[in-house]
Amino acid sequence: MMASGAGKAPQPPGPGSGSLNGTAADLPNIEQELYDYQMHGKMCKKIAQLTKVIYSLNTKNEEQEAALQAVSHAHQEELRRVTTGTCTEGEESVVLRTRLSELQETLAQVQVDFESYRVQAEERDRGVEAELRRDYEEKLQVLGLERQETQAQLNTAHDESLRLGRELETAGEAAQCLEVQCDELRRKGEERGKGKEEEMERMRLLSEEVKTLRKGKERAEEERERAGREEREKWERERAVREEREKWERERAEKEEREEWERERAVREEREKWETRMKEVTEEKEELKRSMEEELKRSMEEARREERRQWEEREEEEKRGMSTVLRERVRKAEGEMEGSLQRLNESKRHAAKLQDRIQDLEEELESGRRRVSGAEGGAKRAWEELVVAKERLLLQEEELQSKSEELLSRGVCEGCVCVNVEELKGQVNKLQSRNRELELQSSGRNNDYARQHAEALASLRSEMVRAQSEELRRERKHAEVEKGQMQKEMEEEKDRLLKEREEERDRLQKEGEEERDRLQKEREEERDRLQKEGEEERDRLQKEREEERERLQKEREEERERLQKEIEEVKGRVTTQMEGNTELVEEQRESLNQEKKRLKEQADEERRRLKEQVKKAIEEVMRKHAAELHNAQEALRTNQEVCVRVQEDRRSGEEVCRRLETEREELRDQLQQATNQIWRLEGVIQQQSQGGVASETPPTCGIHCSHLREDLQHIQEEMDRQRESYQREMTGLRTDKQRLEEKVLELNQQTQENTDRNVLEHNQENTDRNVLEHNQENTDRNVPEHNQENTERNVPEHNQENTDERIRSECEERLRAELKAELDAAVATSNQREQELQTQLADLQSQVERKAGPIEGDHDDSEIDRLRREVQETRDMNQRLREQLKEEPQRHTAALQALERRAQEELQTERNRLHTLHLLQLDKQGTELSQQYTEWSRQLTQRHMKHIEDLQTELHTHTEMMALQQDLKQQNQYQVFERQLDESRCAVLELQRENTVLRYTHTHRHTHRHRHRHTHTHLLILSPFCPLYSSSLLFLSTLPGRERRRWEEKESRRRERRKPND
Repeated sequence: MMASGAGKAPQPPGPGSGSLNGTAADLPNIEQELYDYQMHGKMCKKIAQLTKVIYSLNTKNEEQEAALQAVSHAHQEELRRVTTGTCTEGEESVVLRTRLSELQETLAQVQVDFESYRVQAEERDRGVEAELRRDYEEKLQVLGLERQETQAQLNTAHDESLRLGRELETAGEAAQCLEVQCDELRRKGEERGKGKEEEMERMRLLSEEVKTLRKGKERAEEERERAGREEREKWERERAVREEREKWERERAEKEEREEWERERAVREEREKWETRMKEVTEEKEELKRSMEEELKRSMEEARREERRQWEEREEEEKRGMSTVLRERVRKAEGEMEGSLQRLNESKRHAAKLQDRIQDLEEELESGRRRVSGAEGGAKRAWEELVVAKERLLLQEEELQSKSEELLSRGVCEGCVCVNVEELKGQVNKLQSRNRELELQSSGRNNDYARQHAEALASLRSEMVRAQSEELRRERKHAEVEKGQMQKEMEEEKDRLLKEREEERDRLQKEGEEERDRLQKEREEERDRLQKEGEEERDRLQKEREEERERLQKEREEERERLQKEIEEVKGRVTTQMEGNTELVEEQRESLNQEKKRLKEQADEERRRLKEQVKKAIEEVMRKHAAELHNAQEALRTNQEVCVRVQEDRRSGEEVCRRLETEREELRDQLQQATNQIWRLEGVIQQQSQGGVASETPPTCGIHCSHLREDLQHIQEEMDRQRESYQREMTGLRTDKQRLEEKVLELNQQTQENTDRNVLEHNQENTDRNVLEHNQENTDRNVPEHNQENTERNVPEHNQENTDERIRSECEERLRAELKAELDAAVATSNQREQELQTQLADLQSQVERKAGPIEGDHDDSEIDRLRREVQETRDMNQRLREQLKEEPQRHTAALQALERRAQEELQTERNRLHTLHLLQLDKQGTELSQQYTEWSRQLTQRHMKHIEDLQTELHTHTEMMALQQDLKQQNQYQVFERQLDESRCAVLELQRENTVLRYTHTHRHTHRHRHRHTHTHLLILSPFCPLYSSSLLFLSTLPGRERRRWEEKESRRRERRKPND
């Protein structure tokens, strides 16, 4: 028996074995696991510290970039303000240039500060990484020394493993402690249930907050006409606050769950330590009982874990369902609010259209009134002219009658007188008939025109009033109907939301109570079921143990030799397998360390790459700023030149207008003088006709004077027609100018809309392409693809600029060609009109000369000289008019040239405006791209950190799984070996006992009967607790007296040696 115990000592025992040597040898594995766990925890803490430092540096870097962007934006705003203020404040250009230089210096200073800060941050990062690496190496050395010390302590503890036998009494207390811990775990579970109830309370508070927010939204909808924009901003702020609150609560819940999981893991580890210790100190014969209890605990723990997991899953599902329902309701409310806002905007647009229609109708009514008043004024003027012509005819008739009477009274040349009288009477009759016809025509035309115009004006006014009243009535009715519908919908939606909110709250409360009751019932039922199953399993295991013992007694002789051989083979296999496992573990650890180093190097490279990209982007932005400054200065100079040219053109236009006004006044004066001369000539002719110098000369003189007067009237009418044609030409030129200006504005608007649309489409395509490519690209190829993307985006931008310039040049050329064609046409028409006027003047002059010839031969010298002077004056006047007509085309061409210059200048200003707009669009796009790049870099760093954390968690889980698999394999192997050893030892003991019993039954039956009875009763008492001890007592009872005393002496000496150790 001693030999067997000595031969068993060097075996590598496992946990759960019944021998004391095996339980003591398992302590190095436990300490190794604790060492690995502590190392892992320290590594996790260090990695967390590193991530915090990196995050703080990244945030500082982002803040500095934001400050730089703010400075650049301020710089751009200052430049824009300077460029807009240069047109009116040319004297402040020096101050603005100094301001620009100061801004450039500040920008350069900010860039220098940013570079220095970036260098300091990089040096600080390197210093922190070096310190952390040095601390990590020092701690690794300290942990190696501590490991050696713990190994030495474990070696000393291996010698003291014998005194663990006395800790059997403390095992019961440990079991009680475990029960207390289980009660504490249950209480923690209940506290967690309370915490979940608190979470439900928070959810209820959140739902109430959502209710209040919806109420505020409804109130904002009622006040939408007054503060729609403020309501939307308030809702966005509240949504951001709610999202931050939800995020904060989610993070807090995750933190609490993580802390609870860590506490549970610590409790689980503590429980595993106690279980391993219980396994170490328990004896061989309590193995089945302990295994049964462990299985029962494991099943209970698994059931509890499964129950907790199911409860958490249900809780997550409920939270998810609640969040989805609330999100859908909020989305529905947002959609309804947007629909109501759209309807309101449509009604507003409709009202604006109606208002515009009313204004157009009013304008048409005013224009009709003006036309009616103009027609009335024309009718009045025609009537006045008719009255004047009638009076003139009456005067001529009286003159003719007086002349005829004078001729009759004189009695000279009765025949001639009769002929003249008859002629005069015929002329009088003709004049009277002509007067009546003119009166009838003028009266009929005036009456018809007035009646038609009055009827048309009345019908138009009534139709306008009726259409306006019907439109207003229909719009008012439609607005009232829409207002009533919107109020009804709002009230119905409010009632429906309140009802749904109350129903949801009642349903959630009922479901929570039902779920709590059901969980309590299930927990109690599970506890009862587990207790029943434990008792049944205990009974079944006892029965199986008895049956197994009987079976083993039968098979022990056959299995003895085979077990010994298998034990030796298994020993060799186990040693080789342990060595191979240790080598595999070391290789895996080395591979994991290499993977960790590789990931760290990748992260460093990525960080350097990102820093280089940021530096390049900053340099590019600086180059763009310098180019923009240069362009702004050039635009400033061009604007100054344009302002000077515009002022000169304005002054020249004012001078031309003044000159035209003076010429018009001179022409009016000359016409007045011509009319005065005509009236004076008529008066002279009348005086001559009244004087009666000769009998035959007055009629001829009167006839010639009347012809001359008619010719002068024709000349005056021709001059009026020329003036009217000139005015019409001027108005036509003005309309052509307005039409050209409108065309220029339309072309400018079209070019602006095309450029804006192209820029917007290009920006949208760039943003969509950027988002898609950033989502699809991998971490290793992010930066090269981004650089390629920048180049690809720059190429379309350059092409877009070229197309814009080409379109602008084509529009300018087309507009210039149209202006030139219209100007040529206007010049040609003016030349043709001038030629016509010259021909008419020549005809009039020839007629005047032909008619002035007889007068010179019939009158006396004084009258002829006077008439010659008058004719000379008329000729001079015609000459002046001809000269003015010759000068008129020059003025017309000068005005056309001024208009062309003004159109060119407006085109140039429009081109400059489009250029500045394009530059602003490019700046905006650049800022958006920089923001997208910063966002992408931040997301990339977060993705890298998340990937590193995932790799760390995978590494941790892999190491834990490998350790668990190794422990399970070793435990299974050790359990098999220990079971085989126990079976062989039991078989040897049974054989020895049978041999001794058979040897000494007959010789010592009567002498040891009493002792045998005592030992038998003692065995009956101890058999359920320690079957091995009972078998040893049976063995002692069968020994003879000498050998029994010798064995007792050995046991006493062993106890004495054990006491000092205790």
